[in-house]
Amino acid sequence: MMFTFTRPKSFFFVALACTALTACGNATAQKAPVETAVNETVDVAPVAEVKDMTGSVKIETWIDDMDQPWGLVFTAENTALITQKSGELFLYQNGTLTSISNVPEVNDARQGGLLDVALDPNWPNEDWIYLSLSDPKTSGSSEAMTKIIRAKLEGTKLTNIETLFQAKAADYVDAGFHYGSRITFDAAGHLYFSIGDRGIMSDAQDISKPNGKIHRINRDGTIPADNPFVDTADAYATIYSYGNRNPQGLIVHPDTDVLWSTEHGPKGGDELNVIRSGINYGWPEISYGINYNGSVLTEFTQKPGMAQPISQWTPSIAVSGLEVYKGDLFPAWNGRLMVGALAFEELRLVTVDGDKYGSEIMILQQEGRIRDVTTGPDGAIYVATSDQILRLSPADK
Repeated sequence: MMFTFTRPKSFFFVALACTALTACGNATAQKAPVETAVNETVDVAPVAEVKDMTGSVKIETWIDDMDQPWGLVFTAENTALITQKSGELFLYQNGTLTSISNVPEVNDARQGGLLDVALDPNWPNEDWIYLSLSDPKTSGSSEAMTKIIRAKLEGTKLTNIETLFQAKAADYVDAGFHYGSRITFDAAGHLYFSIGDRGIMSDAQDISKPNGKIHRINRDGTIPADNPFVDTADAYATIYSYGNRNPQGLIVHPDTDVLWSTEHGPKGGDELNVIRSGINYGWPEISYGINYNGSVLTEFTQKPGMAQPISQWTPSIAVSGLEVYKGDLFPAWNGRLMVGALAFEELRLVTVDGDKYGSEIMILQQEGRIRDVTTGPDGAIYVATSDQILRLSPADK
C-alpha cells in the first residue's frame, strides 16, 4: 500500500547557499503545535577528545572496484545486497557480484541515486527488501524526492515492487542534495526513514512538507494511528520528527529501542540526536554551524520548544552511515554506535547509555569517504567507502 498526498501546495526553492534566515522564510508554512522538547536549554559542547584505536583492527578489502556504494545489508553468511548510487543493486554471494534487474529509475545527480537498502525485521520468513531512492518526478526529470519502496528478489530480478511512501508531485524539488534516506525498524516493526531538507531550509519547520523530517510508517505503507501529526490538517501524517537538516544516519538501538540519528550540519554543527515523536530539532532556526561561506546562519543555538542534540561535531566530520555493533569478534564494543564520516574519512565508535552520550573512539581513518557500515554475520565490521567494501577484524587474530 502506498502513502501519498493528492492536494497540491505551492512552494518555492531556496538555494543551499542562502545566507540569511530572512531569505529562507515561507509565509504559508504550516507550523506544528509547539511541543515541550527534551534538553532544550542545554548547551552542547563539540566533541573534544577522540582516542585513536585504529591499531585495534585489521583492514581487508572485501569487494573492490565499486562506484560509490551507498547501502549494505547482509542476507546470509557471505551474502549481501549493495546499492550503488548510479542506480544499480548488486547481490554479492561467495565472491561473485551480480547485478539485479528491474530496479526503478533514479535521479542519479549529485547526492541522488539508489540509496539505502534494508531487510524486513522478520527476514527471511518475511522476504521483503526495502529501498530508498531519489525518485524523478517524471522519467528523466531533474525534480526529485526521496521515495520508499519494497520488493522481493526472485533470482536476479526485483519483483512485487510496492511504493510505501511517495511525496505529492508539488513537493518534488529541483535540487541534487539532502535526500536523507536511511531506513530502520523499531521493536514493534515500524519503519522509519529520513528525508533531508532538499536545500529548502524553511521547509524543515513546515509539517505540510515532507523534507527536513524523519518519518514513520508501517511496513506495508499504512500510517500508525499514534503518529504525532496524523490528525493535523495539511500535515504529512507520516512525520515523526521535524526540523532535521539532512539525517544520513538512522538506527534503532536493538537493546533499548532508542532511535538515534546522525545529521549533517552546515559548516560545523553535525549532530547526534535521539529522535522522539513530535519533537522539533530546530533546523534552521537553531544550529551550532555557520554558512559555508563563513557568514552567520543563525545567532541561536537554542530556542524554547526545540531539542538540543545529544552531541555535536564542530568542525563537521560529515556524518553518514550509522549502525550498532553486535558481534562476537569485538565483544568489548557490543552496543556501541558505529558512526561513519565522509569528509574526515573516519569510522568512530560512540558509547551510549540508554539515550545518553558517553565517549567515542576512532577505529578507521583515511581509507576513503565512509558511506555505510554494518556488522556481518561473522562479527566483522563491513564499511562501504567511495569505491570498495572493507572488512575490519581484530588486529591480533
